[in-house]
Amino acid sequence: MRRKPGSKKERGRRSMRAQVTREWVGAPRPLDLGKNISPASDHIEAILESIGIRGGLDEEEVKATWRSLAGELVAKQTEPTSLRKGCLTLKVLQPSMRYHLEQLKPGLLRKLQAELGEDNIKSLRLTIG
Repeated sequence: MRRKPGSKKERGRRSMRAQVTREWVGAPRPLDLGKNISPASDHIEAILESIGIRGGLDEEEVKATWRSLAGELVAKQTEPTSLRKGCLTLKVLQPSMRYHLEQLKPGLLRKLQAELGEDNIKSLRLTIG
């Protein structure tokens, strides 16, 4: 027969169980195990700033900017694949489209720099893929 959870004897057993657990573990049990846990996203900005990496661009922002600058036809044939050390790499499906974009490269670079910042985009590289 179980006792009522609020009965004096039941509270005494829980108290004795907690005391035995404390003695066995060597420390009192923490009240809330998740209390000091926070998501990594809370600390990422501070960590990046402390090692000298600030700002940056979001991948979706770069892709959306490219789609708006290039137009629908060109955007279907190309895709931004990477941005490393200020060099934006575009994957182009057809060699003829790559040749066409090579001719427009200085203008495209200026427009990308105006939208995304000159510090972020320093050069443009076209690859066939």
